[in-house]
Amino acid sequence: MKNLIIILVIVALSCKDKIVSNDAKTAEIVEGAEATKSQEAQEHLIAIVNNSESDTNEISNATSDVLRSELFKGTLNGNIKISLYLKEQEHPCGGDLTILNAMYKYNNQDQWILLDVTADKQKKNYCMVEDGFLGVLFLQNNEGSLYGHWVSPDTEKQFKVELENQFLDTKYGKDDTIVEELDEILFDILIYGKNDC
Repeated sequence: MKNLIIILVIVALSCKDKIVSNDAKTAEIVEGAEATKSQEAQEHLIAIVNNSESDTNEISNATSDVLRSELFKGTLNGNIKISLYLKEQEHPCGGDLTILNAMYKYNNQDQWILLDVTADKQKKNYCMVEDGFLGVLFLQNNEGSLYGHWVSPDTEKQFKVELENQFLDTKYGKDDTIVEELDEILFDILIYGKNDC
């Protein structure tokens, strides 16, 4: 929208240079009127751009509203310790739509694995596909805990998954550094790295 308005103003301003008149006084009057109009148009354009920027800021602030940040810890196959971080935010389109981002890792490794999340929130079911389709987590939320299975792409390996919510806001109180660190890994490293050219 901003670009369209800018293009229209540029076209309008370029048209004033094409005024051809035999009468110098008429050309001067027309130029003066065009200059006044172009100044008004520029002021109007600046007002529109400023309003659009504030609207955009309001929209981005609204869409970045975090609904929940949850850290789960537990086991895969009963003995492999894992951690899963789930972040839910309001969708830019509003309504009941939300955006779920998640990652998990084996606790004996430093590298987190990005997950593509699909959810049926009414039934509290999640399907989380590992980036690169290395495996799939089918999980169900049951009173703050996640239970289900990890399945290999060929479906020959299936391991039980049990995860308990670590209740970040209760355990860590107002210390947001753990959430900031997890968000940095999720958004700045994994998601940005996946989508960066």
